[in-house]
Amino acid sequence: MSAPLTFLRRPPAPPPADAGATSPPTLAALPASGVAIAVSMVRPRALERLCAETPARAAFWSATLHDPALADWLAPLRPTRLHVGSEFCERLLPEPEQLERALAEASAAGLEVCLLTPIASPEVLRALEPLFALLPAGAEVVVNDWGVALRLREFHPLLQPVAGRILCRMLKDPRLGNPQYAPPAAHGFASPWQQRLFARVGITRVEMDLPLFAGADSFTGVPLPLGVHLPFAFVAKGRMCRTAGLARPGPERFAPRPFCHHECLGLAARTERERAGTQDAWETLHVGNTVFCRHSATSLAVLAAAVAAGRVARLIVPGEAL
Repeated sequence: MSAPLTFLRRPPAPPPADAGATSPPTLAALPASGVAIAVSMVRPRALERLCAETPARAAFWSATLHDPALADWLAPLRPTRLHVGSEFCERLLPEPEQLERALAEASAAGLEVCLLTPIASPEVLRALEPLFALLPAGAEVVVNDWGVALRLREFHPLLQPVAGRILCRMLKDPRLGNPQYAPPAAHGFASPWQQRLFARVGITRVEMDLPLFAGADSFTGVPLPLGVHLPFAFVAKGRMCRTAGLARPGPERFAPRPFCHHECLGLAARTERERAGTQDAWETLHVGNTVFCRHSATSLAVLAAAVAAGRVARLIVPGEAL
């Protein structure tokens, strides 16, 4: 996408209102049971606020997500799970000592821990082994690589693999402002071939992003308990990290393995179209090696209705500002 990048210290400005909308759609209230909230963090923090009373959680979500209405919607339910690590970059995986600390802090807060894992090279597979060994029996591991899922099946059968959203191929281009330009791209989980693959590697749950033009049928046909990410969807990822390359000269800044100080944990870039009068329908952010877009209030209202109807078992929400 042709766009200059405006780098900014996190958190970014609140998202723009839906074009043409006079007021945001009302979110259907979260049911008291049947749906759980998981919080994803690269570096876990402020767990006590997530486990406090509703007003403290509302303040946490508002400060993190910059959406008071969404914060008020999430706040009544206490999170039950902490997702640690990264789906997009192996450099953001925790060291064994960091994972041990996260396990202890989550246990003290009454949270179960799930390890997030990215697309894996042989080097990454070797780095994951000591992390898998630290997880308690029954712990979940979000896998975005079939090789990781197979390795869990063969060498760590007591851990529960979850199909991550990178394995769910969907069309999510924030430049598309009208559904007529975006042919439907369903999750594909209903495919018998996909289900056989899930069974072969022991997948027990699946995760997906909220489609840009979500409808009531966006959550049907899922054979396993479904987790949905909000309020951001990942658009694309790659090996090159623009954030880590900022301080490097010439071609080195585009190296696939730049010298990394985890700059992406405190720096994001907002992408804006160059042509006058053109604005993407969704706010777009470039974080490290990944591009994200923010869901519209209309899409979130569709998700809320799906949750109320019992089609979504888990919501996964970032506990760190993108």
